[in-house]
Amino acid sequence: MGAMRHWAVVLPLFLAGCGGSGSTNTPSAPPVDTGTCTMVESAVANEGWIHVQEGSPVNYQHNPPASGPHYPVWLRYQAYTTAQARPYYVHNLEHGAIVLVHRPDAAPALIATLTDTFRALPNDAQCGHPRALLTPDPLLARPVAAIAANFVLEGDCVSPDAIRRFVLAHRNQAPENICDSGTRP
Repeated sequence: MGAMRHWAVVLPLFLAGCGGSGSTNTPSAPPVDTGTCTMVESAVANEGWIHVQEGSPVNYQHNPPASGPHYPVWLRYQAYTTAQARPYYVHNLEHGAIVLVHRPDAAPALIATLTDTFRALPNDAQCGHPRALLTPDPLLARPVAAIAANFVLEGDCVSPDAIRRFVLAHRNQAPENICDSGTRP
């Protein structure tokens, strides 16, 4: 079992994207805001880095995947509003990228905070761009996650500070050091 780090950051409600004044029982509702956003980082067992034919079905042992079989092409570094297939973004991870994901049914305020966090990521000094992408992922168990090769930071809320620390600690820590943006979609 890998090392686990916990990042607890106290953020005002308008920054955390974690709260709401109304009560609702829908799965897309954020948790009741307590003034604290906790995102949990965990090391994930490596599932290999083999290429499989584009369009092939791929099953991952960890949700979200932080390694594993992937397509031979990767995604452009940008924010997506429609879900991109996991085997594309796993290839980005192999190149040292960070992938930010959210469930499509997550609260709009949470998605907006994650999008703002993505846009504020610092450039990777080697690449001249953040070496990151953002995409919805309907298969997530938790509302949001940041993924790097063999590491995941997950939460029910967004901590911009925890995500920034995660990016700086894990970006460009993968088998291949490739800055080039992908060709998909």
